[in-house]
Amino acid sequence: MKRRAFITLMGGSAVAWPLAARAQQTKIARLGFVSWQDPTRIEDLRQGLRELGYVEGKNIEIEVHFVDGDRERTQNAIRTLVQKGVDILVVRATPAAHIAKTMTQTIPIVMQVSDPLATGLVKSLSHPGGNLTGVANSGPDLAGKRLELLREIKPGLRTVAFLGSSKDNNGATFARETKVAAEQIGMNVLVRLLDSADALHESDFQAMQRDGVEAVIVQPIFTGHRVRIVGLARNSRLPVVSDYLPFAEAGALLTFGVDDGERVRRIAYFVDRILRGTRPAELPVDEQPTTFQLVLNVLTAKAFGWTIPPMLLSRADKVFE
Repeated sequence: MKRRAFITLMGGSAVAWPLAARAQQTKIARLGFVSWQDPTRIEDLRQGLRELGYVEGKNIEIEVHFVDGDRERTQNAIRTLVQKGVDILVVRATPAAHIAKTMTQTIPIVMQVSDPLATGLVKSLSHPGGNLTGVANSGPDLAGKRLELLREIKPGLRTVAFLGSSKDNNGATFARETKVAAEQIGMNVLVRLLDSADALHESDFQAMQRDGVEAVIVQPIFTGHRVRIVGLARNSRLPVVSDYLPFAEAGALLTFGVDDGERVRRIAYFVDRILRGTRPAELPVDEQPTTFQLVLNVLTAKAFGWTIPPMLLSRADKVFE
């Protein structure tokens, strides 16, 4: 794996908050972390908190739950954290944020989601209201760039498949953005929205191949299932494209999206502000990612008989070869 130089590609509440009272009773803040998709990002949150002076066991405790895209497990995890009276809930992915919103109106919730406004999580980005705030990933609008990157690798590519989640309010948005972007450059998109990644089988990818699909774009909400998805697709000679680095590590052809680690580290800012007494309703949602990552997997390209152009390789942040 080689490091590559980065190139920029894209430019008052009525709720009564018990936080201050609890802070007077204990010096250790209690944080509940619920990840819908990938448990590894907890280390980025810990790093962000350390940079702000928080040390686990000294002034903060973090209880971590990875729910693997399961709604019932998400509900149980959040219910447990609410009953324990954590000071702040941190939730990753839109479905988890919606569940948290229905289960507590008093505990501050810091979320990392794709589009909190369109999915009804907040009233506005600048004045979120209620007990939610956090960061937005701005994921769907990058769909066109992923298709363009695919075309750079295989200029004659005409048909791709999009795999998204029917349980995530953003699934339909990702699919729509991908179809619109594809039409603009003369490509076809076959869309399949799944209740669960477990519903995918090798026969599904074989059917895609028979339908002329040449690559599969996977919504990042399935990051926790990346190894299985990439493996099934590879067996049918279909390269995978997604948003985040873990997919490329699992053998996807390329990933392009916001710097997910940076977004998680940014959550620490909101945790700190809330612990210092600011209400979530007064903290605008951070909707402006500043860094984006392009990761390319040369080994995967070679396995499919594809060649990644040198100019594209020079623009990548990371290359597996």
